[in-house]
Amino acid sequence: MRFALLLSLLFLARLSVAQTDDAPALVTPKPAPPAKAPHSQATAAELQVALDQLTQSNRDLLDLLKKQQAVLEDMQFDRRLQSRQIQSLEERLEEALFQNTQLERKIDGLEADAATRPPASPVIAPAAPVATPGSTNIPPAQPVPAAVAAASPPPATYLPPPESEGAPGTQSWHRLFTLKGDDSRQSDLFQVQGRTWRVLWHNQDKPGKAYLKTSALFINAFPKDDTIPQKVCSKLGSGGDSNELDGPGNYYLKIEASGGSWELAVEDFR
Repeated sequence: MRFALLLSLLFLARLSVAQTDDAPALVTPKPAPPAKAPHSQATAAELQVALDQLTQSNRDLLDLLKKQQAVLEDMQFDRRLQSRQIQSLEERLEEALFQNTQLERKIDGLEADAATRPPASPVIAPAAPVATPGSTNIPPAQPVPAAVAAASPPPATYLPPPESEGAPGTQSWHRLFTLKGDDSRQSDLFQVQGRTWRVLWHNQDKPGKAYLKTSALFINAFPKDDTIPQKVCSKLGSGGDSNELDGPGNYYLKIEASGGSWELAVEDFR
């Protein structure tokens, strides 16, 4: 009896285990994703607004760059036009200087021919009457030929002497260099430190009335790496003056001259 009861309990235990193995496994439900917070939506909207503003700013910047490029192109065109005009004027100036040189050579040849010709026969003036004693007719005094005065030599320079430098801490004119010549040339590059600088210049005809106002002097100042000049002087005949220019910077002078001699001085006000 006890043995049958044990077998029944064992059978029931096995049956219970089998049912447990065949039962479907319990599925643990996954937690639902949390809903988006209103703060995240506001951040996305602000980000989109910022991106739109950045895009518009880039468009505005591009428009400004295009306008700047157009202005630069216009400036470059104007500079090229000015350069062509300056080049044309320089060519005309060189042609005029060449013609002036040819005329000077012609005048020199004519003067040389006149010097080699024999002098004309002197005209003998009638003898003046001699006053006799008691006569009231006194002959007029004969003019004595004036001796030709020797021409005085030209001065060593027509430029004023350099000014004395001011006391320490004060500004004054400092002479950088001087140049002289009788033909066209170009100066070396020089540096101006002050806000103002000047060129003192003088042009001189050749001696003789035949050369009066036959010389020409043209001076232009060029900034470094630039083709647009600053006018310094334009002179025909003898004379001199000075011209002030704006600094500072690196410059060089272009001198075009014919028919005489010239000299100049460059001074820096600092």
